[in-house]
Amino acid sequence: MAKYPDLKSYLQSNYIELFTSEIQKFVDNNYDGGGFHSINVLSLLKHKIENVEVKALKCHDAPGPIVKMDVGLSADIVELGLGTKKYEADRKCRWFTVYLQGILRDGLVDVKVLKVKEYHNGAFEKDNALDQFLVPYIYTATLEETADDFTEFYCADAIYDAYMLPIDHILQQLEIRFYMADLPDNCFGRMYFRKSKATVYEKYPMIGEVKREDYEIEPGTILISRQKYYLGSNGTHRLTIAHEIIHWHLHKKYYQLLALLDDQSDMMSCEVEPSHYEESMTMAQKAHWYAEWQANALALRIAMPQHLMVRAMEEAYDASEPYHYKGELVEDMLKRVAMLFDVPRFAAKQRARQLGWDVADGAFVYVDGKWHQPFYFPEGILEQYQTFVIDKNGFDKIYSSNADFAELIDSGKYLYIGYVVCINDPKYLKARFIGNRVELELSDYACEHADECCLVFSFKSTSYLREMQDKYEFYGESYLSKEVKSENYVEHYYDKNFNQDCLQNADELKKEIAAILKAQEKEDNVFLEMQQNHLTTFGATLEYHRKRKKHITLEQLAERSGLSVTTIKNYRSGKSVPPIENVMAVCIGLNLPKAYSLHLLKTCSYSLGDSPRDRAYRLCLDYDEGTLEQWNMILAACSQPMIPDNRNQ
Repeated sequence: MAKYPDLKSYLQSNYIELFTSEIQKFVDNNYDGGGFHSINVLSLLKHKIENVEVKALKCHDAPGPIVKMDVGLSADIVELGLGTKKYEADRKCRWFTVYLQGILRDGLVDVKVLKVKEYHNGAFEKDNALDQFLVPYIYTATLEETADDFTEFYCADAIYDAYMLPIDHILQQLEIRFYMADLPDNCFGRMYFRKSKATVYEKYPMIGEVKREDYEIEPGTILISRQKYYLGSNGTHRLTIAHEIIHWHLHKKYYQLLALLDDQSDMMSCEVEPSHYEESMTMAQKAHWYAEWQANALALRIAMPQHLMVRAMEEAYDASEPYHYKGELVEDMLKRVAMLFDVPRFAAKQRARQLGWDVADGAFVYVDGKWHQPFYFPEGILEQYQTFVIDKNGFDKIYSSNADFAELIDSGKYLYIGYVVCINDPKYLKARFIGNRVELELSDYACEHADECCLVFSFKSTSYLREMQDKYEFYGESYLSKEVKSENYVEHYYDKNFNQDCLQNADELKKEIAAILKAQEKEDNVFLEMQQNHLTTFGATLEYHRKRKKHITLEQLAERSGLSVTTIKNYRSGKSVPPIENVMAVCIGLNLPKAYSLHLLKTCSYSLGDSPRDRAYRLCLDYDEGTLEQWNMILAACSQPMIPDNRNQ
């Protein structure tokens, strides 16, 4: 039984004579004992090549079954001494690149060397699992383009049922087929690359499902689990088949190589739960991880191509039911999109987020085994790897590891309510009574303005190294688009700077509430005292406020209000009734809070209505700590006359 850990080992075991012969020819034609030359240079000494070792391997994509490889090798150049008796005169270790081509079909055949060169660029590049196992290079940034190319090539002339992926058409194009089968619990599909036997189930019209044992399996056959799905319990057979189709489309050479390296291997299994990427993995394990990531990341994209997704979203919006909250509209749209594509609603949510529709984050919120109300926020708030939603385990981890976050929670400004961390205020939170307990949830206002009151968390999947996120994101998106729970492979991170606006909202709201409560308490006390002292006239009320404000003198009030001392005395004594402009001037002169000012106006039978002047006056009253000059600036901006009215002063 032949079994090799990777392609490099296979080449070392099977093609070392070819490499030695080709390097010998290159040395004989180009080596002068000191170095290599571009023209033929003869050396007086004979050379022998020994200890050839494969050090590096880089593969290049080529059409069909052709494989092109740049093989990095080290070799000893042994110089043989002159004379009849051969002896070793010198030995140098040199590095070479042998450019190899072969056909990967039922083994590696028709292998030939295209060129040999000396390698003198320092150390060989570190081994790469993609090159070692002929897995194509695909990154997150190219996924949409790769999926679009697939759709254009295989589905251009397909007949669609709604927007459902035309599986039968694609299988016919690829010349492969699938069967249902009973597979292990953690396996949702298998792709066979060598003849084998298996128990499968076939469906026939009028008969139904027929079980076939020891059925002959041809290369290119897909077995789909009857119980498990791609995306776990939230998948469908259509999505699962899409995953396996991607494998055959992208990884035929990878499968051929697996057959080459292990003559007992006949298929590759796809796990329901992806493995964690670790640097300690073997090259074969890393290659399997990359191949699975590519199939996982592209399956959603070919099942819901972006141009069809946009069209489906528009149709879903036009057909949506009347809604009370915008979050309900988003959920209704995603449900309709899921039906059009025959995918789970969680898959539609994930696809929407992949295409930049971040408001999907507030739809189908299912955390730690419990559904929560949908919420909404303006589009464009969340970046690619951000979310409002966090499970209890994620919350606890951040609380224990991030001092800023812990301080924020301990301050009481924010509360974790089971799925989001929200400002602790009745404006944003409401209580729901369930039997003898109460649960906090987002208020109606907060459900429409989550960005104003909820903290944003960054996330990454623990299925790969942190530095791999930009290149290989998928699993974090997947888990945050379905059930969020502690056993999922997602970690959350809190960024104080990103949440600065929300923190300011909490601080400002806290200060505002405290100020309002304090002011209300003062107002209540003052009005109570005024009622007790029967202060109902303008003059008496003015004098009361003047003394309450630490005995502002008449001269000071005159300077602040723009009125003369005589005029103020006349108003105080009741000899004349001030016009509304001058009551306003007294209000700013005394810097009366808004409620006091409205009361003072009322003592002269004035009230503010909805006229342009009265709206401008209301705006002025909101700036009770300002000056007469500032109020007049506001009035000028509103095209209203300035105060006071100095006629008859």
